[in-house]
Amino acid sequence: MSNKKKSYQIGLLFLVFTLYFTFFRSSMSGILSLFYLSNGISEGMISSIKSFQNIGILLGLLPSGFLADKYGRLKIIVASSLVISFSFFIMLANPNYYMFSFAEFLYGIGLALNSGTLLAYITSLQENYNVAADSKLMGRQVSVLNFATLLGGNIGTWLFKIDNHFPLIFSAVGLLTFPIFIFLWIKFFRFTDNRSEKDTRIKSDGVFFKNINDMVKRESFWELLAINLGYDCGTQFILIYWSILYVEKLQFNLSIVYTIFIISLILGSEFYRRYIHRFSMVKITYYVSALLISIFICSYYLENRYILLTLFFFIEFIMGILSAQISALSNKIIYGYSNKSQMLTTVSFVTESVVTVSLVLNNFILEILGDLKIMYIISALYMSLVFLPLLSSKFRKKISI
Repeated sequence: MSNKKKSYQIGLLFLVFTLYFTFFRSSMSGILSLFYLSNGISEGMISSIKSFQNIGILLGLLPSGFLADKYGRLKIIVASSLVISFSFFIMLANPNYYMFSFAEFLYGIGLALNSGTLLAYITSLQENYNVAADSKLMGRQVSVLNFATLLGGNIGTWLFKIDNHFPLIFSAVGLLTFPIFIFLWIKFFRFTDNRSEKDTRIKSDGVFFKNINDMVKRESFWELLAINLGYDCGTQFILIYWSILYVEKLQFNLSIVYTIFIISLILGSEFYRRYIHRFSMVKITYYVSALLISIFICSYYLENRYILLTLFFFIEFIMGILSAQISALSNKIIYGYSNKSQMLTTVSFVTESVVTVSLVLNNFILEILGDLKIMYIISALYMSLVFLPLLSSKFRKKISI
């Protein structure tokens, strides 16, 4: 088989698996709070229930990568879908505060098991076949995620109007069949599961904490962490407060703003895929991050609501580019390492922890200053973390290889 065909198959696998998992998981994302309300849970208690999801994510991230590297990436992806499916069945069978909290905890663990595991599997396939996954297909990741989220969420909303149990059943059954879909797909393309193999840069001796100790000594770990921290912390504000800023404060129609939000993300990822993915990874990340920081700063000083809405479009457009770029850059950074899953999940664990702290800090700043727009400046400061590895000549040389 030609390298081009195998490259296409690997990229397509990544895209299809992402679409399947996100589609069925997202069908509950828009109406879960409404489901809790319909089962007698108060609005205040919903926040308490949702906090258990974060606990599950944090507790599941580190061991998930280790287990994926040790026992096989596809096995952990299958476990992820089954755990989330089981959490939905618990919500159906036991509609009360304690079972909802336990279900959210399991849901968080399921998300953690999936975090970085698929990318590690894809990267190992590339190494096994000595080909790169089709860059155009890989660049479609954000578009696929947005499309799957939008479609899955709308189906869930439609099912909820018929019966509030239907979205849960739809999601649970869909995720329960994901392992069968995985088996049939890899059987058709003759792929196999993969796990960590020893190489000259990072040991894989099955010792969980030793692997982490080895990992944090690697420059690549800190490079990957800085990029993810800068992007995740820098974009949290706009992801959480966009409706307050542009709907409540600036009095724009919610549907219009939401449409701009989704379409601009998709256009950004498509622009990356079609036009700029072929250019230097370092230069793309550098200039696009600098542009996003500039827009954040301009948004703080400007008052005209139409200009601010236009800038919101460009913020989301750039986020679409950066999200696709960071995925490609992460793939490049971890290429050649044995414990890929554990490195990615460790980075995700640290990033998730720091993002949580940053959100508490953001609330503290808002309480003191009472100005929501100051968060544009704070977001710009967070985004500057992305530049730390980019300014290193050693990093630039490594990525350009």
